[in-house]
Amino acid sequence: MKKRFHRKDVADIMDSAARTYSEFNYNRHMKELHRLHKGAFEYAIAAGPHKWSRVHCPQIRYRLMATNVAECINSYLKFARQLPMMTLAEFIRNMLQKWFRDRHAAAWSMRHQLTDAAHLVILKRVEKCNYMNVNPVDWNIFSVKLKGNQWTVNLHLKTCTCNKFQMDYFPCSHALTAARERNLDFTSLCADYYKRETLIDAYSVPIMPVGHPSSWVVPSDIASRVVLNPKSKRQSGRPMEGRHASSSERTTTQLCKRCGQSGHNSRWCSNPPMVNEGPSISVPDEYRRKCSICHSIGHNKQTCLEKDSTVE
Repeated sequence: MKKRFHRKDVADIMDSAARTYSEFNYNRHMKELHRLHKGAFEYAIAAGPHKWSRVHCPQIRYRLMATNVAECINSYLKFARQLPMMTLAEFIRNMLQKWFRDRHAAAWSMRHQLTDAAHLVILKRVEKCNYMNVNPVDWNIFSVKLKGNQWTVNLHLKTCTCNKFQMDYFPCSHALTAARERNLDFTSLCADYYKRETLIDAYSVPIMPVGHPSSWVVPSDIASRVVLNPKSKRQSGRPMEGRHASSSERTTTQLCKRCGQSGHNSRWCSNPPMVNEGPSISVPDEYRRKCSICHSIGHNKQTCLEKDSTVE
């Protein structure tokens, strides 16, 4: 949205609409987006809300709204892409072997039933419970209030009117307040996805080495095949090693080498040169760059007001 429409307010409204759990808040943010920029609203609807909106996603996100795993692997293979194909495959296998071993050991070292990340979220949400008032409706249903707002929690169905409980399969602060009223263990309200045992099982299968190619047992029908290079034409120029920076990443600002300010370069600079060492020294006017037409300081011949009169 930033790259296409060059407006931060539009991108912020889009981000709020994408991350909200409530259908009511989603509609409110989309109305605000339509008011700010109709083209951005039509672009978001055409892209499909089920692809970017948490409320309309048909699958379970488990609180994940980013592609950090893909970005991590992509960054790790930045220099390995230049290797030959077989060497690259061995590099990826060795990378996954190390990652699985380290994460399996880290999972075993966790001291809680939940993973460290999930346990930290629980602690932050429990702090909010001290400011909430809870009224039991029956053994499983509770009414939770805070500053004029009210939510209904069903511990048996694991739902809350804020929609966080049932969409993330992870208790919200309202559900934790109701669970504390019943002296219920918080871990029982979390899906197995957030538990330590599940993380251990995810990395329990080791990535085994393949050994030297001379020890491989290759079937005869596979060994007899001849695989040629793909018929493709390489583009001219040096191959790109990095990647294109996204619009949300920080961009560098080019500074003038003469005065150190932004907005121009040393070719069009009319400011005094910067002094790197020692106390600041005022540069006399006779050493400053002057206009070649009127011989004044502060501009050049391209922006000189006397240029037209001189031409005539």
